[in-house]
Amino acid sequence: MPLPFFLQMAKLPDPFDWLRPRRLKRWKDRQRARDAILHNSRKPKLTPEEARRDHWEMLRFLGLNALLGIVIGVSIGIALIALDIGGLRGLIMRAANPILPLVLVLVPFASLFGGAAAASAILTLPYESRYREEEEDKPEDDPSPR
Repeated sequence: MPLPFFLQMAKLPDPFDWLRPRRLKRWKDRQRARDAILHNSRKPKLTPEEARRDHWEMLRFLGLNALLGIVIGVSIGIALIALDIGGLRGLIMRAANPILPLVLVLVPFASLFGGAAAASAILTLPYESRYREEEEDKPEDDPSPR
């Protein structure tokens, strides 16, 4: 029995398409890649000294970025006070103890910008480039057309 016109135009997907061999092969390949990541089989073999040096390099990278973010945050806080935005400088100068409001302005800016810089440094860590991409180098053995 032919399908109605609107179903022919919609070209509904085959509900049993997942049973075809090429779909199963693709699923198996994805599962193998997930298992390789979960079992850390793609990690390079490092000696303890190389691993220690690598970890110190990463910590230095993160610390430098966090310090840069703290400096930017403090400079923005100082700029807010120096430009007297919202009458902030006047309020700080009239305070009985001007150190406390100064700290209450500078510390949140420093921690916010330092944390943001450290988080962006974590996202851009160059550590992932040390993994070998063996799966991309192998030729595909699937002669079936896609």
